[in-house]
Amino acid sequence: MTRIGIVLYHGISSSNELREYGCLAEDSGFDSLWVTERYFHEETFSMLGFLAAATENIGLGVGVTNPYTRHPALIAMACATLDRISGGRFVLGLGRSDRSVIEGKMGVPYNRPLIALKEAVGIIRELTSGREVNLDGEILSVRDTRLSVEGVRRRTPIYLAAIGTRALHLAGAIADGVLLNAYSPVEYVRYAVGEVHAAAIRAGRDPADVDVACMLVVRPTTSVDSMKDALKERIVRLLLEPYVGEVLLEKGGFDVEILGPMRRIAANNGDGGAVGLISDDMLDAFYVMGSVEHRQKRLREYRDAGIDLPLLLPRLDDFRETVLMGIEAM
Repeated sequence: MTRIGIVLYHGISSSNELREYGCLAEDSGFDSLWVTERYFHEETFSMLGFLAAATENIGLGVGVTNPYTRHPALIAMACATLDRISGGRFVLGLGRSDRSVIEGKMGVPYNRPLIALKEAVGIIRELTSGREVNLDGEILSVRDTRLSVEGVRRRTPIYLAAIGTRALHLAGAIADGVLLNAYSPVEYVRYAVGEVHAAAIRAGRDPADVDVACMLVVRPTTSVDSMKDALKERIVRLLLEPYVGEVLLEKGGFDVEILGPMRRIAANNGDGGAVGLISDDMLDAFYVMGSVEHRQKRLREYRDAGIDLPLLLPRLDDFRETVLMGIEAM
């Protein structure tokens, strides 16, 4: 059976609903269930603690937290605690988040994110291994600190979220896995997997030791036409992000030159005004949608591009249907 995971979107309204989704994913044979950390929605680690008690075997991941709003010592505490109460099933997804959220909305200084990630990985691994940590890093500091709680494992798997070349290289060099960006075209995935594997080799590692995961945004509908503008507007918002738009288009096989007009139109008329620049081919490349057969074909394309662990990301309303799709693809 091939590995496949699924992601819980925000909007959980009750403990019964959360338990139902967790048990459905587990009983259906999914490798792992991931919870996104989306600011100002449900608190991620609370949900993971509940899921650890409500399930028995399925892996539980966070995709992703960051070392700015959660100090690595707090993340290490969460890793050890969740690993203990889940019986060794927790996976940590760690990323750099976004300056506009971290600094703009929360007022937390956002400096040199790749260095912060590298230092955070080291701190978390040392603390969860039971060792005392003294570090005055370039970004992060921990002094005379040792955890008083131990997980089942002394090494929580750490997956680094990555989009650009330097982040992919960091993941290949030091992480247990890489978590590629949602809305990643297959051609971009081929590029990203190549960069991760090359970095692993340069670091003296076996590339097979770096698990490649990717969130795939699923829209299980055969009636795409009524949703096109809304789906394209979401792509516009993604591509408007500095650097993200350039790398996903260039490495995904699309024309980077549309970004200038797109950003001008969006600045003057809002994101919705730029949807005309998103082609139907781009829509199909950024989403996994349409008929069951087409979605399963797209899933095979991602596996062939090097994804070890596809993570299906549906809306909550589509969770059950997506579970069935995943079962049929296993």
